[in-house]
Amino acid sequence: MEPVDYFSNHRSKFRFPWSLYHRPIVRELGAALSDEDAVDVLNVGSGPFLELPELARNGKRFTICDIDARAVELARELHGTAIARADVVAEGAPLPYPDASFDIVVSMDVVEHVEDPLPWIRGALRVLRPGGSLFLTTPNYASASLRIIENTVLEAVARRRGFSRRHLHPTKLDSKKLLELMDHAGAKDRAVKSIAFGWVLAARARR
Repeated sequence: MEPVDYFSNHRSKFRFPWSLYHRPIVRELGAALSDEDAVDVLNVGSGPFLELPELARNGKRFTICDIDARAVELARELHGTAIARADVVAEGAPLPYPDASFDIVVSMDVVEHVEDPLPWIRGALRVLRPGGSLFLTTPNYASASLRIIENTVLEAVARRRGFSRRHLHPTKLDSKKLLELMDHAGAKDRAVKSIAFGWVLAARARR
């Protein structure tokens, strides 16, 4: 099997049936951003940030980072000055930003790919200003239907593309595990809700 290459998959996530999973995430992100008067937003593991045109910016400054240079370059081409900064980061390396740099940190469906998520979440909290808001999403592995779809339909699609999903998500979370993880990382005001037919967990917390 070939290693997974996410770059070719970015545009498909807003096409049916993948949109059933991803559209609710965009709506939840939009609500999270609208609830905050803060300005500086960091998107960790952003890909090309195809969600950006659908978000109300309201004077917000967006910084993005991703391990895939192609995704970061595409984001620059698509969004231009709508992005204040776009960085390629090394996988597993600390975020390249000073402490307390951002008012909001968002990350959509990234934490499940991280082998050790506790320092990853601590890193996201580190770059938040005191009282700043963390928003993240991840597949909900308490959902039986999600597990069935992943092990059958999505695995079949992946194998036709030359890879397997079996070890794609080393960190499989449910609501309880995600709340405990954020608690151990030192997050405050933690809250988790399920969206998208219960397939997705959307979490908010504060530094």
